[in-house]
Parts: sequence; C-alpha cells; structure tokens
Amino acid sequence: MRGLLVGFTLLGFSLLNLWTPGLARAGNIGLTGHDDDFHAFFGGTSSEASAQLKALTQFARDGSVLPVLTFDSRAELTSALGALLIPFVNIDPNNSLLVTDSLFNHSVYSAFIVASDRSCGGCDNTPTGEANIAAHGTAIGNFLNAGGGIVGLSGAFSPNYYSFVPQTASAVGGAPTIGYSATGLFGITAVNGDQTHNLFWNPGTHGESAFFQVAEVNSFGNGTVPGPRAAATLVCLHCTISGGVIGGGGTVPEPASLLLLGSGLVGLAAWRLKKLA
Repeated sequence: MRGLLVGFTLLGFSLLNLWTPGLARAGNIGLTGHDDDFHAFFGGTSSEASAQLKALTQFARDGSVLPVLTFDSRAELTSALGALLIPFVNIDPNNSLLVTDSLFNHSVYSAFIVASDRSCGGCDNTPTGEANIAAHGTAIGNFLNAGGGIVGLSGAFSPNYYSFVPQTASAVGGAPTIGYSATGLFGITAVNGDQTHNLFWNPGTHGESAFFQVAEVNSFGNGTVPGPRAAATLVCLHCTISGGVIGGGGTVPEPASLLLLGSGLVGLAAWRLKKLA
C-alpha cells in the first residue's frame, strides 16, 4: 500500500508540474508580406511599418529579454531594430560559413528575424542567403520547439524565401498598397500606403498550416488571392515543427517534468510487481 501511495504521489506531482503555467512553451511565428524593414529604415520609427515590425518582434520574443538574431546582408533590418531599441546580433546569411546550427539557440536568442528579399525593389537579402538559412531546418525546428520565435518579412518574388518555415511556401506576389486592416490579434498592426509584395492563402487551405491565424487582412486581394479578407500577415502562437510540419503548440515538457513523471510510473510499476510476487 505504501508503494502505491508513493507512486500515485509522484505521478500526481509530475502531472501537476506538466500542466502548470510557466513551463517551457513552444515558440511564436509571425510572417508578413510587407517589407517592414525597408520602409521602417526609410520611414523612421513613427511609420506604420515600424509599428508592425515592433509588434511582430514583440510577439516572437514572447516576453523574453534575450536579444534577437537577425539575418540581414546589408543594414535595413538592423537599422530599423536599432531605432526601435530592440537588441540584436546580426549574421550575414550570404556567408554560409556564418550560418550554423549552433546559432539557433533559445538560451542565447529570443527569436530570429529574416530580412526581406531584394526583389521587393530595394530590400537586403538574396535567394542565396535565404537558402543558407533554410538549410538548417532541423535546428530551426528545435529552436521553435524550445520557445524561440521566428519572424519572416517580405519574400517578394523569391519563390523559396519562406522555406525556413515549412508549409508557408504559399505566399503570392503582387499585393495591393492599400486596403489593409488588423484583425486584433496580439497587437499586430496593419500597414497601408507602402508597396507590399505578398499575400498568403488562408490557414488550412492550399497547403497552409491550419495552426496559423490571420493577424492582418487585405480587402482587395490581388487576383490570385481574392479579397475581401485576403491574409497579409500570419501568426502562429506556441507552435511546433515536427517532421517538417507546423503543429499545434502549447507547453513543451521540460526534462525535470518528464523525469518526475517517469518516477511516478516507476513507483506504480514497482508496487504492481511486488503485489504479483
């Protein structure tokens, strides 16, 4: 009876620990068709682009004070973040020797942001640099699952820009410059008046992960993605990557929690064996 009591006690504590708020949570993803880095760089911290970039970054950091890892081959994104007083460490993604698995470490960086593709008409990154980032898909998945955030900006006409996050290759070009409105999710603001470059298929359609939510819509569409309410910015709260697929999220059990759960199960098994002996 004592073994049964110990086993159930350990199991109870472990289950409570697994469900207690504040455990490690999977990370947040924010993707937008806007080249916020380009327009924030030229428009100053008061521009709508700066406001959206700040909101997306805060969403991805999810309350962490750790710096952001940026992938910017020039200086638009880093300058914009500097103006917003957001700490960052930048890597030039065009140099494949600098983009390593070890960079994607949630104990060092709260999130990473990929600057917009140059085909926006003046942005920073290239398909070569974007491919160098996407080549580390396993490390990126581990980073997200551990609680690290991800922000992707405009892929413009680069077909593989969003490949660093799976199931997001459904962005299409040619988005309008006006007609944007926020849906109210997580403080993500809308951007109007700037040349924008991508819309997304709605979550759960055309291969887009159903775990995304639409944070900004366009009332016109672009002929391929019809309006109204074509998705311009997507977010994924506490989402995971497993097998190259974006999944639901929530809390991620920490090693101590799993050990405690295992101890409870071992206690129950030991009591059962003793009863059978």
